[in-house]
Amino acid sequence: MATPRSKMAVVVAVFALFTGPALAEGAATPYAGPKKTVFVSTFESANMLYGAATGEGMSQMLLEAIMNDGRFVAVERLGYGDIEAEQQLGKLGASTAESAPKAGQLIGASVIIRGTVTKFSPKAKGGGISLGSGMFGGTSGVGMSGSTAVVEISLRLIDATTGQVISTSKAEGLASSKEFNATLYQRGDFQVGGTQFKETPLGQAAEQAIQAALAKIATGMENVPWSALVIENTNGAVYVNAGTNQNVKPGMKLAVYRKTKELTDPATGVVIDTLVDKVGAVEIETVREKTALAKAVEGAPVRGDVLRAE
Repeated sequence: MATPRSKMAVVVAVFALFTGPALAEGAATPYAGPKKTVFVSTFESANMLYGAATGEGMSQMLLEAIMNDGRFVAVERLGYGDIEAEQQLGKLGASTAESAPKAGQLIGASVIIRGTVTKFSPKAKGGGISLGSGMFGGTSGVGMSGSTAVVEISLRLIDATTGQVISTSKAEGLASSKEFNATLYQRGDFQVGGTQFKETPLGQAAEQAIQAALAKIATGMENVPWSALVIENTNGAVYVNAGTNQNVKPGMKLAVYRKTKELTDPATGVVIDTLVDKVGAVEIETVREKTALAKAVEGAPVRGDVLRAE
């Protein structure tokens, strides 16, 4: 006959079986490595259900996911239109294409994430869908019968300095209407990425696609070395443009690289590769939020030199 102690052991074992993974997941150690910088460009979304709002909403959802993920630093999108205009003016006013401003120098990110929403359908397959006449002119009911919403994103990771494509991938999300209650759409309140949107099957499919995209981005970023730049060198005191915001810590040893030449396509003037030489090394001593102070342990770093963890 089972004793009270043995019964308790069974209960504990069953509880651990069902809750163990969740507890382990919840206790995951936060990312402690150097955080790489990324910029999320507004997605393209030609001929989508909600037009340009689809690309804007999806890129904003990805930006929020990246900021919550903890492995990267997302460069703010504020003012990016001005940056693009500055680049175009630079190209028009430059005597040669090689002298035009470079994207990475202007936006401060190591990688630009560009995306295209290739599928954005509330009923890609399955049963019928009924949209009330007031969908874009007021409140209306939306009914779906066994249909599946599909969202697909095509991604490109681009080196912000050279413009080279680092990786390409696709991310997809699916959601059945049977899993969710029909929701209400209201003009002015309903927007891609908003609260109402996320409660719909299409919103759930979009969220799945965003999470899949985040995983693909993390994989692609593995091939991108973490880097920072030298702000200035004052008698061996080297100031770095990265701090606690990128998980820079005292004691980190960084190799110093200097750009020696940019290889440009003679037809387009686009930078297709950058040659660098290792010229020294530094060690981080003190760290602030967005800057760090290092000492030069080899060579004489100058403003603009690239620092990489090795």
